[in-house]
Amino acid sequence: MRQPLNKKIILYSSLFITAVICFPPLLRQQTNSLRNILIPFNWDEWVFHIIIEFCFCASIFYINKKYIGLFQNKWIIFKDIRITLLNIGVLLLFSVIGGGISRVFIQNTPFPLNGYLLRFSITLFFILIEIKIISTLYYASQKEKENEQLRSTNARMELEILKEQINPHFLFNTLSSLSSIIRENPAKAQEFVSHLSKIFRYSLSNKNQHLVTLGEELEKLNSYIELMQMRMEQGLRLINNIPKDFYERLLPQTSLLPLIENALKHNTASSEKPLIVRMSVDKDDVIISNNLQLKAFPEPGNGIGLTNLNERFRILRQTEITIVKTDNLFTVKLPLKK
Repeated sequence: MRQPLNKKIILYSSLFITAVICFPPLLRQQTNSLRNILIPFNWDEWVFHIIIEFCFCASIFYINKKYIGLFQNKWIIFKDIRITLLNIGVLLLFSVIGGGISRVFIQNTPFPLNGYLLRFSITLFFILIEIKIISTLYYASQKEKENEQLRSTNARMELEILKEQINPHFLFNTLSSLSSIIRENPAKAQEFVSHLSKIFRYSLSNKNQHLVTLGEELEKLNSYIELMQMRMEQGLRLINNIPKDFYERLLPQTSLLPLIENALKHNTASSEKPLIVRMSVDKDDVIISNNLQLKAFPEPGNGIGLTNLNERFRILRQTEITIVKTDNLFTVKLPLKK
């Protein structure tokens, strides 16, 4: 895990707190107050204040670096003896050093340790507050990242489950069709198997992809249409009016095929009354529609087709498909991703 109190944060934080503590006296000496007249500004002392203040800040940040995870707890400075003794020890050490050097080389004041004990106590208070804020924000962001990773993992697992529902469902339907073709026209059965292998080869080659291009989906759909036309001949027609520049748009894998399956399951399809599937685009949606000529007794199914498709769009695109049904037309709109 990345260390929240890294070198840059320690440097910038130490500089900031040093500036907050040391620069007000410099600004104050620009005024003509009585205090400035009676107690002239000492530049040597001010420079020394900056140096030792910065060193104290950096030292406090550094020794608390390894304990920053504990700062998430309330009042940890008073509960953990290690942190308490370390910070008090550094506070006293710098107070003695700062006060001693100041008395010997700069000036002697009536304050204990020349006021450095009070100065560093205030500084320590500000530093511990900042460390508490950094710790809280950092570990909150880490928790959010972990939650996001869990959500992403759960979404991938859910997608895999949804994809695994499609293949057995599709295989059952196509094997039923193959069984009919073998009985009716054995010569076509070999060609049927060839197209079927193309479809499953596409699914296997894109096994780890959840989003594919519309062009790839259309290739898979064309193989499926070939399969169905071997069985129904002129009973199924596909009219593709999708412009070529939309072929690079993205959508969930195996989005188009379930729509054709759904149309064939619920509608009659014959040379006299063909099932016509039209595909077009509207803004950022691909539109698939078919004429309605409902079967009196539709084929039994498990009802996962459109529900499964809608769930995959919800997970991958944070949107849902649109279904519109009129007296003579069934339309599904799938949002495309650029």
